[in-house]
Amino acid sequence: MDHIAAVRRRSSLFSSTPVSGSVSTSSEQLKYEKQLRLEIKQWNDLLRAKYRDLQQMRAASAVVDQSVLTEEQKRYLADGPTVESYLAETEAFDNALTAYIERKSFLLQRNAHIVHEAKVLVELKLKDSIANDLLANDFLNS
Repeated sequence: MDHIAAVRRRSSLFSSTPVSGSVSTSSEQLKYEKQLRLEIKQWNDLLRAKYRDLQQMRAASAVVDQSVLTEEQKRYLADGPTVESYLAETEAFDNALTAYIERKSFLLQRNAHIVHEAKVLVELKLKDSIANDLLANDFLNS
């Protein structure tokens, strides 16, 4: 059974050919395009505003008004860690951790190799013992 299916074209708001001459579709299309352009403009404005806000926040530095602080609070802030010292301590810790992991990995690989070698030696000794027993039994039976 050969059936030829009728293909219906869907009309699009962006198609260049008007659909069956309806005037209302044309006005709806213009209304939709205007609304779409407005929405795109609003999104772009929002993105630009948020980008400007981020740039201003990045440029601004946090300054603490120390006039409202007590002497103890001022000493606490003065003795506190700086960002530079915190980063230096973090880098030192990262380096020590990396060295520890490398050393531990090396030792684990070394121990695995030693265990493998010991296992091979035990298996070899066991096979030698079995071979000696077989040879001794063959010699006695002949």
